[in-house]
Amino acid sequence: MATNFDVIVVMVPLPEYGHQIPLLRLSQLISSYNIPVHYISIGTPSHQLKLRQQGTRFANMQFHDLPISRKKKDEDEDEEEEEDIMSYYESLLLLGEPLCVICRALLSSATNNNRKRLVIIHDAIMLPIVQSVYSVPNVEAYFFHAISAFTAYSWIQQVFSDSPADHNLFSPLKAHIPSVDNPGTTALIKIQQECKFKSGEIFNTCREIEGPYLDALSKQSDKPFWGLGPFNPVHIDGGGGGSDGCKRHRCIEWLDKQPLNSVILVSFGTASTFSPEQIHEIAIGLDRSEQKFIWVLREADKKGKSFTGVIPKIELPIGFEERVAERGIIAREWVPQLEILAHPSTGGYLFHSGWNSFLESATMGVPMATWPINADNPYNDVLITKVLKVGLVVRDWKHKDELVKSDTIEIAVRTLMNSPEGEEMRQRATELSKAIKTSVGDGGSTQKQMDSFIAHITR
Repeated sequence: MATNFDVIVVMVPLPEYGHQIPLLRLSQLISSYNIPVHYISIGTPSHQLKLRQQGTRFANMQFHDLPISRKKKDEDEDEEEEEDIMSYYESLLLLGEPLCVICRALLSSATNNNRKRLVIIHDAIMLPIVQSVYSVPNVEAYFFHAISAFTAYSWIQQVFSDSPADHNLFSPLKAHIPSVDNPGTTALIKIQQECKFKSGEIFNTCREIEGPYLDALSKQSDKPFWGLGPFNPVHIDGGGGGSDGCKRHRCIEWLDKQPLNSVILVSFGTASTFSPEQIHEIAIGLDRSEQKFIWVLREADKKGKSFTGVIPKIELPIGFEERVAERGIIAREWVPQLEILAHPSTGGYLFHSGWNSFLESATMGVPMATWPINADNPYNDVLITKVLKVGLVVRDWKHKDELVKSDTIEIAVRTLMNSPEGEEMRQRATELSKAIKTSVGDGGSTQKQMDSFIAHITR
């Protein structure tokens, strides 16, 4: 696509994996329009991000690594204790000036000095860090939200009590939606809403999933909104490797031997680790459910630490792995989650209600058992179970501090995988999957939104 301006796009993600990858994939989409994209890798070096994307090509893109400054530990400090650097967020604030330097250098290198524009797309949480870039001439800033439109809408209705709510959307669900009781979250929402410099807002979602909430948010703003997701691939060919000569993952090979919709994937993301007591309850519940499963069991990635692939071993009940050897896999390594969800033998997903994981599951038509853990998870839980009705609740947010017993897990897994109620959810998930795949195809709503966004920034 030819552009009237010398347009350059700069991506600034929050340095956490679940926030980095969507912006990385959006970068690929934008670069496909022949627009140069510069991705700022903060904390995690760019080669490690690429490694976790399994050899994906990044044409028309450049990467800039900005390390997070860290103080040295005292000699007598426990090596297992996470580094105390000032504070993680304070260290991020130091990145404002390096970002300005990069942006000014990119603008000065533009080929047409009279018609140049730098479009910075930054994670909405990074607003305090990116604000210094707003003073750079010829810069436009767009918020990227790594959360659902439903979550954003819910937060705004609660934080701004005078906000013009669509009562048909919010009121029937109010009893299920948790309160925003974190002062830091409240302050950030206010700063984001009151920011005058932003030129628009982007969500990793599509109208087929959240059309009413995208419309409601748009009505409350004088800036344009775009639903450009989901950014994960929607069509999987082969699965688990093989296309580039690599051996297919053992989980995929095992799934090939299982009946249709017979396996539940159990995975709680990369940001949280359960207590040994909770791990044991999950194990007992899976054992007693008598359902086939793949359980991704690993320690959480540490904030600000490099991804090395070295996973500490989590202990399981004595004899558990031997008892379930014929009907379950314990995966302590990286697994191709999207390929597992896309496999016809996968019929359910027990997870933490993370937004990226939800999008992958919904795209592949897999119903869900929800176990919200933190941040936006409880809001996604309401969207999944009360609005879209493609899942059931294992542990609700009101009981977030309680140990979930094995019988609760057993019943939830059985219900999702082997009951009329679970089959109804599976059918709704299948229909949602079809709608999502249509949206990203030629002439679909997401493709139209992307064309609209590109036309806007190159106007």
